[in-house]
Amino acid sequence: MVATTTQPRQRIDGLVSVVIPAYNAEKSVARAIEHALAQTYPHVEIIVINDGSTDRTEEVVHRFGDRVRYIRQDNQGETAARNAGFAIARGEFVTLIDHDDYWEPQFVEACVDFLRRHPQALAVSVGHEHQTALKQGRTIKPAFLADHQHEFRDAHVIDRFFDFWYERDHICAGSAMLRGSLIDAAGGQRTDLVLSGDMEYWAYLATFGKWGFIPRVLLHIDGTQVAKGKLFEKFHSRYSRCASIESWESRIVPRLAPEDRAGFEKVRGRVANGYVFAKVFVGKDREALNTAKTYAPHLEGRFGQLWRLGLTAGPISWAALCRIVRLRTRIQYYLAEQKL
Repeated sequence: MVATTTQPRQRIDGLVSVVIPAYNAEKSVARAIEHALAQTYPHVEIIVINDGSTDRTEEVVHRFGDRVRYIRQDNQGETAARNAGFAIARGEFVTLIDHDDYWEPQFVEACVDFLRRHPQALAVSVGHEHQTALKQGRTIKPAFLADHQHEFRDAHVIDRFFDFWYERDHICAGSAMLRGSLIDAAGGQRTDLVLSGDMEYWAYLATFGKWGFIPRVLLHIDGTQVAKGKLFEKFHSRYSRCASIESWESRIVPRLAPEDRAGFEKVRGRVANGYVFAKVFVGKDREALNTAKTYAPHLEGRFGQLWRLGLTAGPISWAALCRIVRLRTRIQYYLAEQKL
């Protein structure tokens, strides 16, 4: 397992460190920086880690002058870039956002206000909406908007993090603000988890204490910023490096409280569902089959139903199912690429 630890440091009271990893981000990083600079909360430092870009990312970032702290490193991957930002962040609070996403102006102020009013919370996340490159750029709305119960309309400290996460899917990169002391205690993200590394980090951090949630859409995720003709290659490269679930959960499970285990297993099932798909996508049908067998009770959604059906129909049907999924996905990605 590859993970970065950070050392406790003297942090600046009230300062919010914003970490933006950037790789070949010339078309989108300016928007992320501009929205970070436009926050209604003024005490912000912006850290851009250029992860070995080969385009004009550096030129774009330099246009912001000394309003941005800039570091360039050899290409090591997004999580390594985030960890590099964590290592130099000076803020009492730390947040991160991908270069192609952006915040509403109130994001930082809302999060800082919540953490100051709830000292028992080590982190807080906000609502987000996601524009996806697939399905004609459809915008996916957050789950909490469909709930009319009062408890999900007000900002609050989450009682059972994993149950809430499973039901509300409330957290992603860009939606969370962490206390700097939490990063000092827990360290950074694992750099060996190419797939679902973010989910591992949130789950791991949740074992250190309470999280809060602000049910307002303050983050916009733009999944359309993919180079034309590169969608299939991008996902094939990522999926081919998919780890095992046992590796994914290795630093979480030893820290789980007994009352969190059931909720965690449901979240883990969601990760396993994605891992089965990833392994099928790149032709590792036997590994996919073993993962599906192990975590079948918690496989969910349309693909989860497919995997369970394949498990009941025998090895020949499993092989046929895998071929159909690969063909259908290849066609779907091809059609999406034509629209980018």
